[in-house]
Amino acid sequence: MDWTQWYKDTVNEHAFWLFPLLLLLFLLIINKLLRWVFNGLKNKTPQDTHRWRNALLNALEAPLILSMWLMGAMIAIHHYFPSENEHIALYKMISPAQKILFILIFAGFLFRLIHHVQSNYLNQADSHGTEIDQTAVDAIKKIATIIVFLMMVLGIIQALGISITGLLAFGGAAGIAVGFAAQNLVSNLFGGLTVFASRIFKINDDIIIKDADLSGKVIHIGWRSTTIESWDGKRVYVPNSVFNTHNLINNSRLTHRTLSQDILLSYNDYSKIQEVVDAGNQWLSTREDLGYFVFRFSEFGETALKINLYAWVQSIPRGHFVPYAEFAKAQEEILIALADIAHQKGCHVMPMNHLWINESSTQKA
Repeated sequence: MDWTQWYKDTVNEHAFWLFPLLLLLFLLIINKLLRWVFNGLKNKTPQDTHRWRNALLNALEAPLILSMWLMGAMIAIHHYFPSENEHIALYKMISPAQKILFILIFAGFLFRLIHHVQSNYLNQADSHGTEIDQTAVDAIKKIATIIVFLMMVLGIIQALGISITGLLAFGGAAGIAVGFAAQNLVSNLFGGLTVFASRIFKINDDIIIKDADLSGKVIHIGWRSTTIESWDGKRVYVPNSVFNTHNLINNSRLTHRTLSQDILLSYNDYSKIQEVVDAGNQWLSTREDLGYFVFRFSEFGETALKINLYAWVQSIPRGHFVPYAEFAKAQEEILIALADIAHQKGCHVMPMNHLWINESSTQKA
């Protein structure tokens, strides 16, 4: 028996259903093999030690498998419709559709790669306990996403046979019209770009915009608006254009807080002022959280002698952000200690409103 001839006769007789069955079986085997290979490679490349390789494998798996199925579909179409001359309309539709699908698959791979790279960097920072500028990471992700999206759109336009040169010329004129119609949106987009480029603040920073009467912690930075959680817990959505036109104070970048206070002594204690000043300076010099200080007799008041304290309260180690609670604690310790020094020298520390009480009593008299 001629097995070769039997195989050819069988294939020709059952070609309509046998070919797709064999093709489907082949694609399933390749699909299983690819998943097995990717799983093995991903197990050997953990994200905490191989950020880019792990991100590449995670981003490539699904688009590669999808591309394989798309190629299988194209093989089936060419098998059942082998003559391009007899099916001109079909092939005119298939050719751009095939290009567009592959462009979308490639763009999807790039989008997935951007997402997995960002996720791996953040997860590695969390696992190692290191700080990472999440604002910069988000900015890079957004810019990369926009670039990939524009490349995808231009590729699809080119695949459809549309002239990019003419489209760009039309887009320039249309862009001017749209710009006038959406000035606020464009202003907010440029404001967001300014925030990402200049990095005047980042997520979790405490900021104050006095002109707009806004203050709170930055929760999210978007292209159109920034979300701030105010001190009373309310969420405020601030248009990014505000940051181009208003002055901003970033409290989270304070390297020190200023302490300025007058200590009032009675005129009866004039002879002991120098002792209080010397002892106070000696004690202040022992504090490590003061980057700079001046403690000197400053003025003869109408009813009291004024000794002025001016100091910069810093965190330990110096150069780090100074929380207000830490500053308030240091201020309390310093003022109490200086008052105790004055009492130890036999001085009488007078209240800050002593002058006001005296004036009021004089007017009443």
